[in-house]
Amino acid sequence: MDDSQASSTNRDYTIAELSALVTSGRLRLPQFQRSFRWDAQDVLNLFDSILRGYPFGSLLLWQREAGADDLRIGALEVQAGARQDALWVVDGQQRITSLVNAVDPRGMADPRFALGYSLRAKKVVLLNRNEGSSVIPLPDLFDFARALEWLRNNPDVSNAAENIQEVAARLNRLSIPAIIMEEANEGTLREIFDRINYRGKRLNPAEIFDAIHGGPDRGLTTSGIATHVNEQTRFGRLDDTVVVQALLVRRHPDITRDLRNEFFLSRRNISAFPQEDEEEAYKETERALVSAIRFLQRTVGVPHMALLPFRFQLLVLTRFFALFPEPHDRNLELISRWFWRTSVGAETLGISGSQRDLRYMAKLIAPGKESSSVQQLIKAAKLTMKPESDFTNLLDLTTFRTDRANSKVVLAALWNKHPVDVRTNSAMTPDQLADQLENDSTPQAVTIKLAPDSAESAGFAANRLISFVDRQEFIGRASAETNLDSLLLDEKMLSALQENRHEDFLRMRSGVLRRYLNDFLDARTAYGQEDRPPLEDFIFEDGDPDGDPGAPA
Repeated sequence: MDDSQASSTNRDYTIAELSALVTSGRLRLPQFQRSFRWDAQDVLNLFDSILRGYPFGSLLLWQREAGADDLRIGALEVQAGARQDALWVVDGQQRITSLVNAVDPRGMADPRFALGYSLRAKKVVLLNRNEGSSVIPLPDLFDFARALEWLRNNPDVSNAAENIQEVAARLNRLSIPAIIMEEANEGTLREIFDRINYRGKRLNPAEIFDAIHGGPDRGLTTSGIATHVNEQTRFGRLDDTVVVQALLVRRHPDITRDLRNEFFLSRRNISAFPQEDEEEAYKETERALVSAIRFLQRTVGVPHMALLPFRFQLLVLTRFFALFPEPHDRNLELISRWFWRTSVGAETLGISGSQRDLRYMAKLIAPGKESSSVQQLIKAAKLTMKPESDFTNLLDLTTFRTDRANSKVVLAALWNKHPVDVRTNSAMTPDQLADQLENDSTPQAVTIKLAPDSAESAGFAANRLISFVDRQEFIGRASAETNLDSLLLDEKMLSALQENRHEDFLRMRSGVLRRYLNDFLDARTAYGQEDRPPLEDFIFEDGDPDGDPGAPA
């Protein structure tokens, strides 16, 4: 058989047969598939089309092995055992989920599947408790024994028995065509998936990547990795697309390549990890992401993704920790400097957070060359300012928005002041911050304005504070007993706030904020200090121990 050919069979299923496939655990919904996105009206429209005799498409299933798993298909929970003949849904998830849930009593718990047949209007309707006996729930209509019981309990509509029988027969006789792929290689499935993908809404890169490369193990998906990483770090749940980028960049700096061919032999040969298969790539991506995030949290001082100035910084660090799982302490110190220099000096360095920035920086990290890679990154983050200059001149402190990189730098610096919760006078913890932010990509939920918008300088960074309570409660609770220094406040500033002398407050805090930021960034960037590699790198007989002879920068 030609490699591009696939063996398939055609067959028809009834709703009852699809339900049996689901409850037996044979039918599986891959993690790459879109989550169930239909609402109640979509489900209603499907059943309306069925009863009107309208066509509604066929199913595409892929027969292959599946491990034991706890499944959730709509409102139905199934404990499925391992089996070799599982049927994975390639196309038709929304329809299958709707069909089997709407006719199952357990599905009624989810309002999306709570449908009934109106004997008065003679059509499928959304269930309403006020409908009384004029509407029979679909699970009762679908099952003959339940239909008889419903009629016994609703004798006032016994004259509708014939109508109920006729509609029930139509549902039970429904024939749903399906194509079952039995022999399909990766390339063929990729082609099928692409063609299906062009029929309607395009899937995002993460969904396509998982469709082609993900395994039956629910953890071997970009979504699974994102969940596991957040469970281990509480950094916030990364977007699935970011996980795909992390997987790609750890293997090669160019993330714009065709992700569908990632594990073809030609691509493997130019990867930093030519021997790894899909399963290992997924697992190692998770490990590298966790290492990079823990470095950000413990060494750099960025506790949550909402305070991360640029996404590319996380991805570059992921590549670094993938290639060098246990880097030298000195190199960790230098990488932290690189982070803060690229953060505060982004405009000077021409950094915008683009894929070009990621590709350029990631390319500097070479397999087997830990120290020289770090030195190259340090060179790429060389600032043009004089070491004694004011770092705040590199930041725009007159325009604060929580989605701006500059503003996130300010908030990250404020977090490293160990601010207290005004309610308890205890330092806020990373876990508490994570509880407040959850999966937010900006820190808006924990950022308050101290002076009202009517103040002339209300938009300045000096008017912002990390807080778990709103402005009114903060001002009401704060006192001389509060650890004001941790909040970059003092009693004079607090008095100005409480007396509504907002411009006086902003003038005082602007000066304090500038001095703190300058000292903080001077220490974190270590600009003007030696950026030499580890001392051990100078103790060698022939060339650089990284395999990169020559004097370090």
